[in-house]
Amino acid sequence: MKKKILAMTVLAACMMFASCGKESDGQGSDTVQIMEDSGQAEPESDAPGAGGQPEAENDSSGAGGQPEAGSDMPEAGNPSSEKRAADELALKESLAGEGGEEQTDIVLSDKLLKAGDTLEVLYPVDEHSLEQGLELTLQDAKLSASPEEAQLDRALMMEKTENYDLSGDPAMYGIDEAGILTCNLTIRNVNVEEGDDLHIGEFMIAYADPATGKVSILSSMPAYFSASSSSVGKSDYYHYELPKGESKEMVVAWLIPGEYEAENLYLGVTYDNKEPGERQYFRLFGQE
Repeated sequence: MKKKILAMTVLAACMMFASCGKESDGQGSDTVQIMEDSGQAEPESDAPGAGGQPEAENDSSGAGGQPEAGSDMPEAGNPSSEKRAADELALKESLAGEGGEEQTDIVLSDKLLKAGDTLEVLYPVDEHSLEQGLELTLQDAKLSASPEEAQLDRALMMEKTENYDLSGDPAMYGIDEAGILTCNLTIRNVNVEEGDDLHIGEFMIAYADPATGKVSILSSMPAYFSASSSSVGKSDYYHYELPKGESKEMVVAWLIPGEYEAENLYLGVTYDNKEPGERQYFRLFGQE
């Protein structure tokens, strides 16, 4: 009798333990299923916007991403590139009217100069006044078919320069792909304090449409510059030194694409602070 009671007690205990284990397993399975159903398999703190780090591939389009290759950002630390961009922007501003819209009626003024004359370059003093900074005198001009005909050393010339075609689009030309316009100039520093860091890109070769008289830039980047304070190919090649009150003679040569007629070429100021009707231009060739 005692053995039968003991056996029944042991069996009851085993059944109780089995029941407890089954209940515990069921609870754990239910907990995992609830997390999966609610989409919380990962902690909320790791989700974007809740303190976690965003994925790396999303950074490229954000404010802190690196610019993509081929972007139009200026080349950092390249003075030549920055100056070229500044010159182009300045010219566009000089041809822009009120409201920033480009005018189509910037025509050649009657202030035409010839060899031996002097052009005045004005600089702003403040918002309301200008003063003379430089004087440019043209001694003579010549258009040649090659560096040899122009008596220039190829080794001292830029291999290519940026010009503008008749449509106003920029294009690169090599020294064997265009004519060579050589000008003998005299520049006098009248009142520029920073006279030891002047830039020949202040002056441009312009084209005036013979039908309308509209003026457009042809080039402000010479292929040859005898007064350079540096050497050809360097970023500061177009810079020159000229202390205040002194003058300097120089030879400057620009590339002229074949579609431009010599009689419609003019030498002027790239960014002229004068009113359009008061701007001065050297007529390089043709009848006076």
